[in-house]
Amino acid sequence: MTPFGIRKRLKALLGLEGGSSSAPQPPALPSYDVVFDCPDGSTYTVSAKEGDSLVYAAGRGPQPISTGCTDGTCGTCRVDVLEGAEFLTVADGHELKTKADVGVPDAQRLACQSGVLGAGVRVKITNILGEEPIDP
Repeated sequence: MTPFGIRKRLKALLGLEGGSSSAPQPPALPSYDVVFDCPDGSTYTVSAKEGDSLVYAAGRGPQPISTGCTDGTCGTCRVDVLEGAEFLTVADGHELKTKADVGVPDAQRLACQSGVLGAGVRVKITNILGEEPIDP
């Protein structure tokens, strides 16, 4: 027993009393369908959990988005947002600086920095993983 019953009090606060050894589980995040249009004219749809980046979500499909960094510094993962821009995270200063530094048009987003927040997102992939980058 710890002094003052601290361990017991913490277990009670966390709901671990009564010999339960598992911690409480956080609520499941909602999932949303995201549609990807590919340079070859094909499309595919994947389910993305709230907050997943477009790069992460596209990785579940047959033609993942090409990326050179995943931290928003190279600009390789640029996409055109066709629908649902309001259901993506807002471009922050880091993304905007990278876009300016590497010449990504204002209308495009960096897929590694764009998180899914709701349903109705449709993007056109510019660069497919394993293929040569396409000039904008």
